This record gives sequence, C-alpha cells and structure tokens, in this order.
Amino acid sequence: MKTILFPHSFQKWGWCVLAVGIAFGIYTMVWDYGTSCLVNNIAIIATVLGALFVTCSREKIEDEMVRQLRLNSLLVALYINYAVLILCSLFVYSLDFLYVMMYNMFTILFIFMIVFRYRMWRLNKEVKDEEQD
Repeated sequence: MKTILFPHSFQKWGWCVLAVGIAFGIYTMVWDYGTSCLVNNIAIIATVLGALFVTCSREKIEDEMVRQLRLNSLLVALYINYAVLILCSLFVYSLDFLYVMMYNMFTILFIFMIVFRYRMWRLNKEVKDEEQD
C-alpha cells in the first residue's frame, strides 16, 4: 500500500519551521498580544506547517513496524485530544473557550509528535538491547 508521506528531509526543515512558528507564537502571546495580524498569521502557519512536516515525513527506515507505530500513535493522539476538548467544553466557558479552541489547532499534532517519538525511542532502545545480548 502506498503511503502519502513527505520525504525524510522534510523532517529537518519541519523542526526549523516549527521553531520559528513557536518563537513567533510566544512573541505574540507575551509581548504583542492581539495587535499584529501578520505576526499572528506567521506564527499559526509556521507552527502548523512545521508540525505537519515533522509528523508526516518518512523515517530513515520506514517499514511495517514504523507504519503500525505511526497509526497507533495517531489514534492515541486523537483520543487524548478529544478527551481534553470534551473536558474543556465542560469546565471552560466564554472567551476562555475560544483560547482552548485556538490551541486545539495544534494539540493533536503535538500529542502525536510526542507519542510517536516516544514509541520510536522505545523501539530503538529495544533493538539496541537485543543486539547487545
């Protein structure tokens, strides 16, 4: 089955773009909150594109095990993201919920990134441990 993933080199570019997006986002939240649409748009677009490049690019070795880890990590991220969203919809009201929805644009990508990278690290650790035995 053919997968629609970016080449592995997009991962490096994705980390750079993601760092720029997060930096602009922090700048917007801390120092320039709500005054510059351009900086806000750069932060949103760079963060989303960077996170997509990181999460949707191939690994150096992309086999069935990595594909299975990717799928399971995506499902875990989906479950966690919507569980948090449901809890927030029960306990967060008015304009604060708008902020929750704004951050929700990014959380599924970040949760997926964390879960997938952790599982890949664990898999690589197990492989290295087996090689040493």
